[in-house]
Amino acid sequence: MKYFTCIGGLALLCLTGCGDDTAPELTQKVLIYEKSNWDGSNKGQIAVYFEEATKLESFKWHKGNNQATIVRAWMDSSSHTVRRFEALRVDATGNENLSAVLETQPGGSMDIRLGDHRQEFQNAPSQWHSYDFDFASLGYAFRFLRQGTDPIVFHILDLDLSESPPVLRDFGNVEMTFQGEENLKGRKLLAYRIDGIGLDNRGGTIRFDKEEGYLHSFEIQKPDEPGYDSGKLVLQSVTSMNKAEWRNFKYRQLHADTVSH
Repeated sequence: MKYFTCIGGLALLCLTGCGDDTAPELTQKVLIYEKSNWDGSNKGQIAVYFEEATKLESFKWHKGNNQATIVRAWMDSSSHTVRRFEALRVDATGNENLSAVLETQPGGSMDIRLGDHRQEFQNAPSQWHSYDFDFASLGYAFRFLRQGTDPIVFHILDLDLSESPPVLRDFGNVEMTFQGEENLKGRKLLAYRIDGIGLDNRGGTIRFDKEEGYLHSFEIQKPDEPGYDSGKLVLQSVTSMNKAEWRNFKYRQLHADTVSH
C-alpha cells in the first residue's frame, strides 16, 4: 500500500497458521526503529506503540519535520490479522487529518476509503498484513503464529499505484523460511529468509526477538514506498510508556528543533 505511505502509511500482509495464545505481552511497549535504504540513505524514524492487547499505533517521522504519519491498527484476537486501519497525518499542533480507512467485513470482504474514493475488495485471504505498514502487524502476529522452525506463508495486499485511483491488490504469496538464530548485542534473534511473488521475488532477511517475538529488523531488496530503492528497518530501542507518555513522546518529536533552541 505505497499510496497509504504517501498519504498516511497504511499497509497489509497475510500470514497463515495458528500459534501460541500464551505469547508474551507487549501492551504499553514502544519499539523505536530507524528506516532507510540498504546503504543507510533517506533515514526516517518509526515508533510502534502497543497501546492495548489488540491495538497498535505506528508513528512515522523524519527528524526536523513538523508533520508525521500515524497508522492505527485494531487486530483480530482470533486470526491475529488487522481488523481496521486508520491512516492520518498529524502536525505539530496535534491536528490529525484522516486520509485512509480500511475495515474488514463479515465474510472476508474489505471496505477501503481513500478520501472520496471507495472500494470493496472481495475474497481477501483469511489472514493478512502488509509490507507498507513496515510489517508492524507482522511484529504483533508473529508471537502467535510461529510454530517452531516451520515456514510461514502469507500474501501481501497493498494499493496498486499503477491504477488511478489506486486500488487494493493481492500481490501474491510470500514465504518466510527459518535460517537460524543470531545474537546481536546480547539480544537473541530468529532470522528468516523472506521472499516470493508478493515481493516481486526481491526479498531478503527478516528477524524477530526470540523471547518476546516482536519484529527486530529486515533488509529487503524491494522498497515498500516511493523515495526508497530498497527496504531496511533496524530496532533502536524498546521502552515502556503509558498513553499519556506516548502522546508526549509524539509531541516532542515534532517539536525537537523548537526544544533544542
